[in-house]
Amino acid sequence: MNFIDIAILLILAITILGGLYRGFVNTALNVGATIASILFGRILIPIVSGIVKGSADLFQMLLYYTEGSEYVAITDVELTRAPIAGISSDQLHTVLQNADMPLPMDRCVLKNIASEAFSKTGVTTLGDYFNQTIVCVVINILALMLLFTILRLLFGFIIRGIEYGRGGFPVLSRGDGIIGAGVGLIHGVLLLFVIFLAVPVMLTVLPKLYDFLSESFFGEFFYKANFLLSIIPST
Repeated sequence: MNFIDIAILLILAITILGGLYRGFVNTALNVGATIASILFGRILIPIVSGIVKGSADLFQMLLYYTEGSEYVAITDVELTRAPIAGISSDQLHTVLQNADMPLPMDRCVLKNIASEAFSKTGVTTLGDYFNQTIVCVVINILALMLLFTILRLLFGFIIRGIEYGRGGFPVLSRGDGIIGAGVGLIHGVLLLFVIFLAVPVMLTVLPKLYDFLSESFFGEFFYKANFLLSIIPST
């Protein structure tokens, strides 16, 4: 068990104990607030990512650090300059297989190439499609995490205000704390999925971090089974 596993178990323990102490109703409201923050955050991603993409200096800095074309160069440097129209499905499959990209980059690259998502901006080569896709996904992940944090704090203040105004939430006659602990566990799992959204961003910049992550049973699970990565826009 490494540091990542210990940190994950600590977070789950805190949310379980929090549910045990606060009870079912309060904990359930917090779970609802977390889910709402994710959903509204997903809806608002284009606004925040649009601001980042509108800043040429910031966008170029992120493009420099993510450098998606390097994944193509692993197979063949010449392919980075090849137009996507001339790339066969077998060649693309080979590139993606050799690249071993962080999730969900491979899926997003395939989607953008199939739809020629950047054709209107003059992007045509395979290397540039990898560059643009990866930087867009990184921006969208960071946007969702930022929006989630802001919205979750806002919803938290609202719940706390309602609780104080009512003099506390109602308590179930039996097993309130135990049921609250179970809901707290669910809340902890959701929060960990949100936290692990940062993993693809970190692996894009520092791929060797995966060696450390792969030693963690829980860490690899929350990364590879992270359903939130499936809702990240590819452009």
